[in-house]
Amino acid sequence: MKGPFPSARAWFHGTTERAAQLACVQGIAPGCWIGAGSECCAVLGHDSLRDFLQKREHLWIVEIFGAALDGDVKAWWVPPSDIRGVWRLDSFSPRDQVAAVVRESLTQPGPGCACPLSKICLQQQALWRRTWAIRERG
Repeated sequence: MKGPFPSARAWFHGTTERAAQLACVQGIAPGCWIGAGSECCAVLGHDSLRDFLQKREHLWIVEIFGAALDGDVKAWWVPPSDIRGVWRLDSFSPRDQVAAVVRESLTQPGPGCACPLSKICLQQQALWRRTWAIRERG
């Protein structure tokens, strides 16, 4: 947390339709924070959109411009302001356009896992929640 941070660059995170849409409003957090079944305290991704398009493993791809580590583990969490938009196959939708139609409740973070990082994870969750886009109550 105190070391030099990686520089900002474009990178890509493959996910589900629901998670891609919510990412445009609340950003992305590791699955262990939100009870999504992941045991990885990080957000994974690829440096190239082509990597996903060639594999076709994920049909919903979130394009991010933000600090990213080299390799598959890219970031601890991603604020919504770093989301450029969402790719669905070869079609791109900007973040603001996707966020405007999201009516679903935002994901409420849980206590995280029981790993030795749980205390700092709770602190990081609080920072992440402060980055969520403000939505008017309808």
